[in-house]
Amino acid sequence: MKQSNVSLSSQLNLFSSNKFPKIPKNLFLLLITLLLLILFTDKNSAFSIRDVLISRGGKRTANGGEEFVQCPTWHPFQCPNSECIPIKYLCDGSPDCSDEYDENSAMCTAAIRPPVEETVAFLKALLQAHGKDFLEKLFGEEARNSLAGMGGVDKVAVALSQSPTLEAFGVEMKMSPNELARMASVLQAIISSDENSGFTPNEAADFRFFVQKLQETGFF
Repeated sequence: MKQSNVSLSSQLNLFSSNKFPKIPKNLFLLLITLLLLILFTDKNSAFSIRDVLISRGGKRTANGGEEFVQCPTWHPFQCPNSECIPIKYLCDGSPDCSDEYDENSAMCTAAIRPPVEETVAFLKALLQAHGKDFLEKLFGEEARNSLAGMGGVDKVAVALSQSPTLEAFGVEMKMSPNELARMASVLQAIISSDENSGFTPNEAADFRFFVQKLQETGFF
C-alpha cells in the first residue's frame, strides 16, 4: 500500500514539474468535459428504429427530441396519429395504423382509380368538346352548366375517385333513386356499345375508356 502511495505522489509531482508543457486552461476544461461525457453518457441512448417510429406531441421525433422528422423511407406512410408503416401494408385487409386509416375505404378506392387530377381534366375536356350541359346525359339535370348543381367538376371528380360503388357515389352526390338508376343504365350501355345510351357513337367512344376503369374497380 505504501508503494502505491509513493507511485501516486510521484505521478502528481511529474504533472507539477516543468517536464510537461503547460496546458491552456480552456483546453484543459474541454478535455475534462469530454472525459466526463464519455464516462457518464447512458450507453442505452443510442439511435434505434423504435425512436424514429415513436411520436411525441404530434411530431415525429428521434431520441426524444422535438425536431420534426419525416417517416423513414422503409416506413414512408404516415398514419393520422403519426405512426409510420410500410407502403405494402396499405389496403391489404389488415389494419396497421392504430386508427385503421390504412384500410380506409375511400382511400383504398382512390388508390386504384384514375388520379383525381386526371378525372378533373377528363371531365373538363368533355365539357369543352361537347358543351357545358353534356354531362346531364349521365348524371341528370343537376349536371347542367358544368356540373354546377352537383358542386362543380372538382367535387364530382373526387366522388368518382373515392366512392367504392355507384350507390356510394349517389349518396355523396345526393342523387335520387331515379337518377342513380338512370346513371347505372347509361354506364352499362356505354360499356356494351348500346345505341340506347343517349350518347352518339363518338360521344360514347370519348367516355368508354374512363367508364371501363370505373367498372374494373367495382364501381358498377
